[in-house]
Amino acid sequence: MATLYTHAALGLGLARLCAARPKPWPYWGLAALLPLLPDCDVFSFAAYGAPLGHRGLTHSFAFALVVSAFAASATFRYFRASWWLLTGTFFAIIASHGLLDALTRGGADIPFFWPLEARYGNWGPLRVADMGLDLPDPRYSRAWRSELLWVWLPTLVLVGLVTAYRRWKQSTPPTDSLA
Repeated sequence: MATLYTHAALGLGLARLCAARPKPWPYWGLAALLPLLPDCDVFSFAAYGAPLGHRGLTHSFAFALVVSAFAASATFRYFRASWWLLTGTFFAIIASHGLLDALTRGGADIPFFWPLEARYGNWGPLRVADMGLDLPDPRYSRAWRSELLWVWLPTLVLVGLVTAYRRWKQSTPPTDSLA
């Protein structure tokens, strides 16, 4: 399982990629909190890996779709955004949680297509989180170092490139093709 910090950072990165214009602060708050929502199953009394237990149905695409549709329905007017675009953005943000967890080398596999029985996971370079709510310190946490390398760095590079492209596109004057 990836750390809560990395889930939130990836959610913010995905939200930035989907936001071509400035958004109000609640958008960014949702972008940081929605990817943490699948881990609400840690409070379940069901067995680890069971449908209602940790790494169960809350890590599935179905859960991500239902929650994203609900969140978009509650906020699309306030954000002045298309319901479809907001649902897609929130879906990507929530689904990223299961994908990050599947990229760890350890833990139960993820039922992406719940209620189907197939489970996937343990096919990535991320180490299982070795810290709880501690402040991350790359000197002591191998999991944090692997997340910085494999998640944070690519996210920052991609967001930086997309942001630079958008600014460049806005600053270039339109060309007249008839001249």
